Amino acid sequence: MEINVEALREAIVSVANLKPKDITLAKLEDCLQALKCFPLVETNCSDSLWKISVQYCTLLTEFADKGLVEKQNESVESEEVINLHDQAHFLTTIDLVRQFTLHLYLPRELRGLSNCESQLMVVVEENERVRRLAFCIEHFQRLFKKKMLAVHPRLADTVIDFIAGCYSLSKASLMEKWKQFAFPKDLIFRSLLVIKGSAGLPVELAKVLHIDLLYLTGEPGGFSALCKTLLSVGETNENIPSWQKSEVVAKIVSSKGHTKKFYRQVLTDCFEFYHWAAQTGTEEASTYAATCIECLKRFCQLPAPYRELHVRIEEYFFGNFQELAAPKELVTGFVVHERITLLSNLHECSLAFTGSTFTALPSALLVPYLHLLLKLISMLPSTFDERTYLHSMIIFCLSNRSKSELEQIVMSLLLNHPEDEVGKYLLHPRIVLKHVANDNNYALQIGPANGADPEGDNLLPILIDVLKSSNRNLLLYDVFLILLNQLMTGVWADNSVETPDQLLDSVERDGLLCKRFHQKYVLIQSLMELINHKHFHSQLYDNPGEVLNILNVSLTKIIDNSNASDTGGSSTDLLEIVLSVFQEFLQRIRNRQEVEGILKLLRRYRKSTNCSEPMAVQIDLLCNETSTSEHGELSESACQNALNLCSDQQPYCKVYGTTLLLKLLKERDPETYVQRHKILILALVNLRDEESYAFLNSVRLLVALCDVLEAEVIDSLVKEYLNDENDTDYRLKIGEATVKTVETLGPLAVRYRDTLLNCFLTSTRNAVDEFRTSSLSNVGNICRILSYQVHHFFYELFTCIQSIVDTDRYLPARRAAILVLSQLLEGIDNLMDFQEYLLLIYRFLKHVITTDNDDVTKLQAAVALDHLKTKTKDFLQINPDEMERRMFGRVI
Repeated sequence: MEINVEALREAIVSVANLKPKDITLAKLEDCLQALKCFPLVETNCSDSLWKISVQYCTLLTEFADKGLVEKQNESVESEEVINLHDQAHFLTTIDLVRQFTLHLYLPRELRGLSNCESQLMVVVEENERVRRLAFCIEHFQRLFKKKMLAVHPRLADTVIDFIAGCYSLSKASLMEKWKQFAFPKDLIFRSLLVIKGSAGLPVELAKVLHIDLLYLTGEPGGFSALCKTLLSVGETNENIPSWQKSEVVAKIVSSKGHTKKFYRQVLTDCFEFYHWAAQTGTEEASTYAATCIECLKRFCQLPAPYRELHVRIEEYFFGNFQELAAPKELVTGFVVHERITLLSNLHECSLAFTGSTFTALPSALLVPYLHLLLKLISMLPSTFDERTYLHSMIIFCLSNRSKSELEQIVMSLLLNHPEDEVGKYLLHPRIVLKHVANDNNYALQIGPANGADPEGDNLLPILIDVLKSSNRNLLLYDVFLILLNQLMTGVWADNSVETPDQLLDSVERDGLLCKRFHQKYVLIQSLMELINHKHFHSQLYDNPGEVLNILNVSLTKIIDNSNASDTGGSSTDLLEIVLSVFQEFLQRIRNRQEVEGILKLLRRYRKSTNCSEPMAVQIDLLCNETSTSEHGELSESACQNALNLCSDQQPYCKVYGTTLLLKLLKERDPETYVQRHKILILALVNLRDEESYAFLNSVRLLVALCDVLEAEVIDSLVKEYLNDENDTDYRLKIGEATVKTVETLGPLAVRYRDTLLNCFLTSTRNAVDEFRTSSLSNVGNICRILSYQVHHFFYELFTCIQSIVDTDRYLPARRAAILVLSQLLEGIDNLMDFQEYLLLIYRFLKHVITTDNDDVTKLQAAVALDHLKTKTKDFLQINPDEMERRMFGRVI
């Protein structure tokens, strides 16, 4: 007899309205009254509960097949629709029926896995229980064949009971069976974990569940499902901390003995899950990210046979950095990385390589990339978050290095020389930062091949800035000791520096000496920055014993070598540097017993013949300082007071300090003369001040320093002007300061002609329009100051000007170029000595006058042409005596 769907629906609704705690046999029978005319089954069983259970199981399967999905009309092509009202009642009925059918016949150890509020109980023999359980599983299996029921979250308890019943009957792996259903992978994981965690579970079944859990974990998406199931971040009724659960997950996936396929898939899922968690940023996602990091850390600890996993982890975190070291394309303009890519990568690396050593990946993975990370810091704008990520990663790496490893890293940075793993990956020299002002985006792309020396930039000053911005005073102290040891006992303290390998030719020898000098300069500058860093003072002055011991031993050696040698030039220079760097340090702790030994050494050297007059002044200032202030601190000298004012952040203090220094330099104050190098550094720093009067006074100070540090001032200004890492505004100020300084030197600046002209001519090819124009103006001013004694550069100047006029689209730059050419033609003497170029210049000027669209440019070209004609006419109209003098050298 065919069952009426309406009767099935009526029975379903009646059951759905029951409360689980109030279920009795009588109420269950009443709910089936609508089906009295349509008996679902015929059974002669005397157990009323089982008889009703069989009827309800049949009711569920019949309604699932005939009543859950309906067609809008009778046509074959009609759409199938679900009545949501029926679906809600049906889901409730399934959960209620589950409680007195499937759940009731599970083994006792598996009955507490799901929620069950029904009060019905039954006692049957084991064989009968198994038979009834198999019957129930068969009917619920028919239900779960329908995807809408298998994936619905309201049937999670039913799925757990169903899976538990299947395993209790099979006692074998059922992974192939679960593929037939649409159960969510998270739900299967949860079910298997809940079943495996039940008390009294047979060992045989526990082994089967363990195998299936590992199988699920090794499937795509299995790792994330395992994490979400075990961690249960949203639950508050568990006392187990999340970090302990993370360790459980890590122990499961990183244990030895899994297949290669398992490790590879888990690692792939771990990377994807970590990327999602890192980018999401919620509290729950942060817990998942920490779990992924714990797993990756365990993978890194596996022995050498698992090297493939180590390589994949390094490629995931540092693949973008490796591409920056070795780009796939070297075509100019090729974009290696956009900002969004680099920022995302740095964010993930920062999460994985910062914080506690116990919760982060091994810091040794960062060592090969330190040079590259420091170079990125120097390139990126200071306001971007990327610099924060880079700072934290570098500090974390250095803080976890041994003293020998830290020394190796610092020396590699100082010498610009990769050593073993340190500096293995360097930023490719052609990669440049393409960034527009007031824009939050940038790109790292391939720049033009300019033949720059990849070892030209020293990264140690960048490391010092990173250390100063951190609060790691112990790390600062360790780096300070390493640099101090290198200055006192390294190659820079040896006279062999001045006489490199004799097998080198003169050019190579000069290049090596220049390179060593620059390294020594960076070393001294780094020591001065550290010892002047206020946050470092507490560490330095509270524990000066180690520093004093190094100074005592080294100064003894330096003074003995100086007295034993006839010249003692290198030792004397080193002694002067040491006293300049440590003057304030020694004065502050002069009452310590260890300092007295150093002062005795200096007094002994003061009496020797090798002690120069400036050195004697410096030693006297150090050894004879006895006055103290009321608070026990040393009273400041006029020079020290002026230096402190110059270092102040307030512009008016800087101006007043600069005025005092100008006065002291004019009066030839001995201490000011000794501190001349420090004054030069301060003047360059103060040039960055935005206040015009502070900047102009810094220019005055640089001009005054030319009396005592002429070559150093010019070299420093040129270096700062050519440094692409400096801001354009600062470089423009440097250019102005250079011109003012050269004007002070006047014709004597001819000794620096090559350096100055090469500097400004190089900058005429800069990408910034205003900077090119300024460089051309500086070229004209330098030529004017040198009275146009630039004959060796005449053709290069003309070629540069012609290139700018022909190709530059910036009108002020073209006007400036023509103006410089006009000034050259007017001011240079013996113009006729360049007769082979005059025709080219004439044709070029005529071409500009004829074709250029700018009237000012045409006018300047016409003026230049008049100067050329005048000089040519004067040359051709000379008197006979002058002609004979030129022909024969004398008048006959």
